[in-house]
Formats: sequence, C-alpha cells, structure tokens
Amino acid sequence: MITRASAESPQVLVLSGATRAVLGEGPVWDERQQRLYWVDIERGELHQCREDGSEPRYAQLPGRLGCVVLRRDRPGLVAGLEREIVALTLEPLHIERLAALDAQEPYVRCNDGKCDLEGRFWVGTCDARSSEAVGWLYRYTAAGEPVRTLGPCICVNGPAFSPDGRRLYWVDSYQRVIHAAALDVAGKISRPRIFTRFEDPTWGYPDGLTCDAEGCVWVAHWGGARISRFSPHGELLAAIALPVKQPSSCTFGGAGLRRLFISSAAIGLSSSGTAPAVDGALLAVDLPVGGLPAGRYAG
Repeated sequence: MITRASAESPQVLVLSGATRAVLGEGPVWDERQQRLYWVDIERGELHQCREDGSEPRYAQLPGRLGCVVLRRDRPGLVAGLEREIVALTLEPLHIERLAALDAQEPYVRCNDGKCDLEGRFWVGTCDARSSEAVGWLYRYTAAGEPVRTLGPCICVNGPAFSPDGRRLYWVDSYQRVIHAAALDVAGKISRPRIFTRFEDPTWGYPDGLTCDAEGCVWVAHWGGARISRFSPHGELLAAIALPVKQPSSCTFGGAGLRRLFISSAAIGLSSSGTAPAVDGALLAVDLPVGGLPAGRYAG
C-alpha cells in the first residue's frame, strides 16, 4: 500500500499504511529476494514487504529486536536480540544463539547494526533507560567473536560504511554527534574524528544513517522530522521534511537502489485525534542518486 504524504512534502511516500511501529528501526534491503526488512524494537517484531509496501509479513520474536542483517552464504538472517547476537530462520521461526553482549548489564540491549564489505557485523548497544553511558559499538567477526570497539555512550546508532568500505560512521545520539573513522581490511579502526554535530536544537538528534553511491551520508533526525544528506566532508547538502516527528533510520533499495526507505517511531507521542497517525510508519523517497547493496554477514 502506498499513500502520499502531506502537500508540504509531496515526494515522501507512506508505505505499508496499516503498520505503525512503536519503535521502528534498522531497515535493510535484500536485493536477492527484492524485499525490505525492518524491526519494531519494543514489540520484538521483524517486518518485511516489497518495494511498494505490498505483501507485508511479520514474525514475533521473544524480546526486543534491535536490528537484522543479511547472510552471505547461508539462508536466514543474523540479528541483535536483547543482549545477544542470534541467527534467525523464518517460516517457521527458529532462533540460534551465537554470542552474548554485555551480559552483566541488565539494562543494556542491542540497537542498530550493519555489515561491512568484509562481512563483519557491527552492532551497537544502548541503555534502555536512556540514562547511563553503557553502550558500545561491537564488531562481530565471521569467526563468531564479538569485540568491543568504540564507546561508551548512552546510545550507539548507525553504523554505516563508505562505498570503498574504508570509512566507518557511527552515532552518539544523546551527544548529537556523528563520528567517522578509518577502517582497514582487517577491521582495525584508526583516526577517529567528529564528522558533524547537531548543534541546532531544531535538528533533533542524529539517529540511523546510510551512505549513497557518491559517498554522501544520509541521516535520520529523531525529533527533527527530516532526513539530511551530508558530503563526505560533513557539509550539509540537502534536507527533506518528513510527516513523522521521529524518523529513526534509512537505507537504499528498490529498482536501481534509488528508493530511500525510512523507518520511524511513535513511542512517546500522542495522536491529536484530528488525522490518521503517520508516526511509526515506513516511508520512502525516490532519489536521483542511488545507494549501495547491503553488506552481508560472512559467518
């Protein structure tokens, strides 16, 4: 199902109109199956649909589901579920526990995550109470080893990778900072720096992000009702207003990888009662620039 958003942003499409996520996150496009996956963290739901929002399906998982990534050579998905990395197969649902993350921290859960070009799974964690800096960015190798890398902060978002795979972007959402660092073939991080800060309070908080084929960074503004495009040097190039207050992440997919899918959240918001709620919907914008195929876990 596709509907047009408001007249102020006619280029924005609302997909899968019946689905309103409490905390939508982590969209990832599977070019082999021509399907989009995304999660509702708080409900523990894994959703999927076609490019136009048709053929929606979902699976219920036993806990908060932070993110899912595709696999390179095996069926199914790998996911961050509560404080664990798990393997998922669908229809029927089967869960295999692979590794524990921060098992000693009862309020930590997995958040956003993606795979790099070499097939490593980078997954962030966060404090579910949004109060303590206990979140880290983990690198989960194809050999099954979780390695703590960057942090700590209250909530790790992103990550994303440049087209050549040699630059890593990640987000410290509560500090309103997007970081960048060099990344080598072995997964070693060096030369960390601040990519950009969200100093204008109307921008909200930086949340999930992705890179396009030109190496520019697209980021969702949680609380800012927009997505923005930044150059590889951190210069703001473009912004698109959205009909949701809390866009949470974005990814490219569809024909030519030119459709930017945007997840959003309704958590903490109340409906005005004057119009059907859009917050929590899955959105899409068709762009002249294309994206990159999603990285796949090599293990």
